[in-house]
Amino acid sequence: MSKNKKKKKGGYKAPAKTSQNVIDEIAKLANEISAVDEAGSLWGQLHKLFLKSPVEPDVAAKIIMHKDVEELKQVVGQLQHGEKATVESEHSELPLPELSHETKKQAMRTFRKRVKFIKLDRESKLGIGPLTTGKEATFDSVEAPHDYPSEVWKVLAVEGQLIDEGGGFYRLP
Repeated sequence: MSKNKKKKKGGYKAPAKTSQNVIDEIAKLANEISAVDEAGSLWGQLHKLFLKSPVEPDVAAKIIMHKDVEELKQVVGQLQHGEKATVESEHSELPLPELSHETKKQAMRTFRKRVKFIKLDRESKLGIGPLTTGKEATFDSVEAPHDYPSEVWKVLAVEGQLIDEGGGFYRLP
């Protein structure tokens, strides 16, 4: 009897892309995007390239979500010069409003109630199997209640009463 010998599968393997190759592809794709009116699929390709590049994920996400050609050109220029890719945020320059102590107190009370109700909902035995018990609720952060505008939650985060997790989610310190 003969033994089963595994044959090595050969074939061409493309060389691994260096970060400079990825940057060059991003620059080429950025030129194509700026030249075309409808660049829907090109933005998807750009997103895939950003995942392979040294661009920070939050910078890449901002460019892809807003489909901002000007910011894309700015980031490509920074990458080609070997700089760290950054994008200025217009929102950080806006001053936060002054809030009364009573408003802050009511907002924190509302936030704590939201956390309490979410915890109770997660630990509830209803909706789970009849033979199972409720599990201890573990969650990191919750979406801020819509009873107050987002500026209120930002002020509370700056003051240290809440911790901003990003995306409208906050948690107690």
